[in-house]
Amino acid sequence: MFDERALRELASIQAEGPILSVYLNVDPRQRTAEEYKLKLRELLKRVEDEVDPADIAAIKDYVEYHYDWSGRGLVSFSRAAEDIWYTYPLAVPVRSGVTVAGRPYISPLVELDGLYGRYVVSLVDRRGGKFYYFRMGELVAEKEVEGEDFHQHRKGRGSSVVGMRGGLQLSGRHEKEIVSRNLKETAAALTAFCQVHKPRRLLLAGADHTVTQFSDVLSAPLKNLVVGTFPANMDAGEVEIRELAHKLLVELHQAHHVKVVDALVTAAAKGKNGVIGLDGTLSVTHEGRVQVLVVERDYHQPGYRCTGCGYLTTQELDKCVFCGSQFSEIPDAVEALVTQVVDKGGTVEVIDDETLADVRIGALLRY
Repeated sequence: MFDERALRELASIQAEGPILSVYLNVDPRQRTAEEYKLKLRELLKRVEDEVDPADIAAIKDYVEYHYDWSGRGLVSFSRAAEDIWYTYPLAVPVRSGVTVAGRPYISPLVELDGLYGRYVVSLVDRRGGKFYYFRMGELVAEKEVEGEDFHQHRKGRGSSVVGMRGGLQLSGRHEKEIVSRNLKETAAALTAFCQVHKPRRLLLAGADHTVTQFSDVLSAPLKNLVVGTFPANMDAGEVEIRELAHKLLVELHQAHHVKVVDALVTAAAKGKNGVIGLDGTLSVTHEGRVQVLVVERDYHQPGYRCTGCGYLTTQELDKCVFCGSQFSEIPDAVEALVTQVVDKGGTVEVIDDETLADVRIGALLRY
């Protein structure tokens, strides 16, 4: 299963020859398996003169005879001559494409991890809850918590009008006590669930009023993880919950990107903890100062990499200003930059927003 550890491992790979990176959308709701196989053959034909035929054969063999066609996306990396082979069936769709470079092409995976990486959905009602832990859209763990049934504790048959004689005031107060206790116990169980799985984000689902009550009893650390809520019934299945969560995550992701771009442009304009443009971003990345790299989707630019310290630049220099080594030309300095940031523990935001149209790339800095 793909996770952040796999992403960092991919980011650390440097091959002596070309690595074939393949992304294939295999969403069964859109096309058949045979149509996707045809699409794969078309993609591989475009790069057959750039890679070892053994790598093309390895991808074809895996898809034809070993892939079980589960999920909606397939990502593979191959460099047979150096025993490099990684393949990841994904529960989320990807955009089909192939890339040939000295390192795995990981930008689409970085984007998917930012969108669908580790999150928990807590579906709650007044009696208990169901917790779902997803990673890259795939259900990893779930837990159900069931509290006291308040319906069995109602007393009296009096008027249903509040304030009139009968059982409602007593049973209503008692019911509230049970519901409050159930919510607190569910919140405690959710805390334990999240401590085990360590999600980056938490989504709350259920009736609006109950979700509000539940949110109020969450601990401060869990409240900090909550990024959104959506309505859902307790009898909703895992598939429905996942689809509703994905829809909300996409909306939240888009809103987050608007804020990130605005913060980047403002910081760069003020000359405080922000830089825009490829050359400036390459420089601060080498210094290890990048906290968040912001890059426009499908932005590519050739460049040069120092064979000694790995410094990246778009300038054709005789010697590296940092270590004095020679440079080698690389087809995509932007992708190499993404890889460096991931490898050093930074965050990458892949942006569609037209706000980046002029600068295309930038970074928010640690200092």
